[in-house]
Amino acid sequence: MSLLFTQVKSQVTTRQAAERYGVQVNRSGMACCPFHDDRHPSMKIDKRFYCFGCHTTGDVIDFTARLFSLSLYDAAKKLANDFNIQPLPPGQSASIPKLPASIIERKEEQRVFEILIEYEQLLEKWKEEYAPSDPMDENPDSRFVHAVHFMPPLSDAIDRLFSSNSNERKAIMERIRSTDAVAKIKEILNEGCQEVKNDGPEKDRAA
Repeated sequence: MSLLFTQVKSQVTTRQAAERYGVQVNRSGMACCPFHDDRHPSMKIDKRFYCFGCHTTGDVIDFTARLFSLSLYDAAKKLANDFNIQPLPPGQSASIPKLPASIIERKEEQRVFEILIEYEQLLEKWKEEYAPSDPMDENPDSRFVHAVHFMPPLSDAIDRLFSSNSNERKAIMERIRSTDAVAKIKEILNEGCQEVKNDGPEKDRAA
């Protein structure tokens, strides 16, 4: 067992394992701690890890064991298997557990958050570029109307998804899923991209 532990710890850093298992680590080596409800990156991850929030610390085996609720030995076997560390003890190939639900949900929150930010940027563009020159105009551009209507609830959703606790974020995500909002927003974003293409040099030449 000690040989396996030594091999794993000498060949895999905690950062390599964290990124392999879905934890996003920024350029400064900081990440949102997967072991408590962390809204802002508070875990330093390099060869070892330390969370300034919940004070959890350890090496790559400790990290993997805690992340997947494994014993230290099973965590070491998993790392050896996932990172192709040889030789693995005879008959000790490790099964690969699924990522914890909390990690999967956090990755989905991040994906949705990025889509909402892109949508907000598009609406800000529409609100500025298609604002009626005459405030009394009774037929403003539909893109301006869309932006004015949807920007307030969108900004609120972004703020809450960024700063709320895990239960509130879960409720927001469930509401977004129930209305199929992400698919609808992606359609609008695709239309916005097509609009940019149609307003490019080819359109100018055609004019």
